[in-house]
Amino acid sequence: MTTAGETYRFYNQSEGYLERLDGAGWRPEYDAVLAALNNYQAQPHGRALDYGCGVGDLAASLARSGYQAYGADISLPFLQEARSRYPGLSFVALDSGPTLPFPANNFAAILSVNTLEHVARPALSLKELVRVLEPGGLLVMTFPNLLSPLRPLRRFVVRRRRARYGPESGESACDSLRLVLRNLRVLAAVTLTHRPQFRPRQADFANAEQYRRLGYGADYDAVWLTNPSDVAWRLRQLGMEVLAVRGIAGASERSRVINQLRRSLPSHLSSPILLVARHRRSV
Repeated sequence: MTTAGETYRFYNQSEGYLERLDGAGWRPEYDAVLAALNNYQAQPHGRALDYGCGVGDLAASLARSGYQAYGADISLPFLQEARSRYPGLSFVALDSGPTLPFPANNFAAILSVNTLEHVARPALSLKELVRVLEPGGLLVMTFPNLLSPLRPLRRFVVRRRRARYGPESGESACDSLRLVLRNLRVLAAVTLTHRPQFRPRQADFANAEQYRRLGYGADYDAVWLTNPSDVAWRLRQLGMEVLAVRGIAGASERSRVINQLRRSLPSHLSSPILLVARHRRSV
């Protein structure tokens, strides 16, 4: 399986990854997390962290809203770009481990957009996010649902046939059906045991650029089978109150019908996912 060191090297040394800087900027998921933050946070106050900040656009928006904003990321090239764009903000480099370089109870809000699928030890990373969140603080994140049974079924329902559908959709019809059964088994295990599974997967960094150009997103570089059931149960174990878990519009999906369907489906079927949780004041 992919190691934390391999992930760290990919996000700091890959030539293809550096090419992403050319098109880096505002992402549709940013609107979703900011809207959720405004909905559940009475008013901007204190420090806020953008965990997996990329080039810093979301952190800058938090600062404009009135927060004392910080950004943190594993990618040194992206952090360099963030510091160049927003020299007045604080951006912190993360290493390959789950430990965050912040004291406990430090942030009133933590936002994270499509970052959790890249951490090698998600259970410990979530624990760290809760540790640095102050009582009553909000955690708002988006991530792909790689256990959605609908993902491998794309080849049977989309009008436009594609030669490849992504690693988590299968390379053949039989492969897709096998993945559907696997996803259902893992979801059943989470539901029946009320315990997160955090199933690892092998990231395909060798073909990363090919998959990125084809629009496969987290299909290639996620290091575990990210899903809302695992994340929600782990946060509840850590004393968090889960306020919302739902599908949101896909950044690369142009169909309004499909995006509306993503919002209305149960979270275990939809993807990508928006999750909002509050740190219980008594914890």
